[in-house]
Amino acid sequence: MNAAVQNLPTTGKAPAPMEVLIKGRIEASRRHDGTRYTRILTPAPDAYSRPQVLEVRSKQSLGQSGDEISVTARLGGFTRKAFRATDKETGEVTMVTPVDLTLDAVE
Repeated sequence: MNAAVQNLPTTGKAPAPMEVLIKGRIEASRRHDGTRYTRILTPAPDAYSRPQVLEVRSKQSLGQSGDEISVTARLGGFTRKAFRATDKETGEVTMVTPVDLTLDAVE
């Protein structure tokens, strides 16, 4: 349980707060109200796990379907409407506030 933490390779420059580097293949993209939404499939970490699927918003096209890309994105998010949830084991009722994350390409 106390596994050693691996150090990630450094590039000499510290990442900006709230920014992430995304590498993957473009699955699809769509345009809505002047914003481009690009769905990216990331490589699976190993042969037994699933790849992650992300959507990045941008002003410009990030590429064509099937292109391998690297893009820096700013992480954001917002809360949605709260709802009541009941614990099936205890019967306790709690309020749950869902949070949606967003990724906006740094352009």
